[in-house]
Amino acid sequence: MDIGTLIAKRYRIKSAIGHGGMGQVWMADDEHLGRGVAVKTMTPASGLTSAQIAQDAARFEREAKAVAKLDHTGLASVYDLGVETGTHYLVMQYVQGLDLGDYIAEHETLTVEETAAVGVQICSVLAAAHARNVVHRDLKPGNVRIRTDGVVKVLDFGVAAILDDTQKLTTTGERLGSFLYMAPEQVMAEPVDRRTDLYALGCLIHEMLTGRPVFEHESPLVVPSLHTDASPRPLRELRPDAPEEIEALVLELLAKKPADRPAHAGEVYRRLAGHLPAPGTADGALVPWAEADPRRPFLHPMAPDARPVRQWAREADGPR
Repeated sequence: MDIGTLIAKRYRIKSAIGHGGMGQVWMADDEHLGRGVAVKTMTPASGLTSAQIAQDAARFEREAKAVAKLDHTGLASVYDLGVETGTHYLVMQYVQGLDLGDYIAEHETLTVEETAAVGVQICSVLAAAHARNVVHRDLKPGNVRIRTDGVVKVLDFGVAAILDDTQKLTTTGERLGSFLYMAPEQVMAEPVDRRTDLYALGCLIHEMLTGRPVFEHESPLVVPSLHTDASPRPLRELRPDAPEEIEALVLELLAKKPADRPAHAGEVYRRLAGHLPAPGTADGALVPWAEADPRRPFLHPMAPDARPVRQWAREADGPR
């Protein structure tokens, strides 16, 4: 796919913006509706057989169907799916903002309120997905985006597993996901369920509060064995001001056995919600902001964008 390519006679490729689970992600113009969109194209790895390429194409299409049937503000909407000159493509809402990895890098560590604000929004998305028997399986900082208004979006269900789908699209021993956030059952190529995503969420909460992954090693290939065999350091050893109940929650989320983790995302939400910021003042909601702040949806629920509000206020005051 090249810059300037027109897909389906409407999506004009503008620039490459990243790599998804199985291909390239592009910024494009929807020339029919006059809006920016994200287009993901499937890029088969070199050396694959025709059967393996067909398998990846089936998984790619399943991503679209898995996300399209979910309706949640924390998900990027699916607009279109198709094949153009042999290339499978998926058109989705373009989400502007900062990914969680960059947000952590900028702040080094997040406050407990910021962490809770990100965490409960992820819980809400996971609960919606899990209710439809969809597991993300690749939850990591790069797949979590914080918009400028503070709304958190969970991206890239490219390796999602539909639990009630009897067709197996992964080969024996295949491991999908990212090593730093991979649950032990994924490492062992065992069946996954919603608690697999909760393990990854525990990894994210730990990293938000400490600025570092739960397990890291100079050789990335060692990390999976740490998830299966090593005990995570208690959170308060690295972040002494972290509440004891958050430390206990993270350790439960990082349990080696899925049965020892919280049962569902709603339980994690309940335990994080007590650490959210209290609502702020109405006047504070109308102060313009420039940087993403995941606390904003809780500080100022449903508040309008402050910039046009300030402009209208100046117009109402008239010339001085």
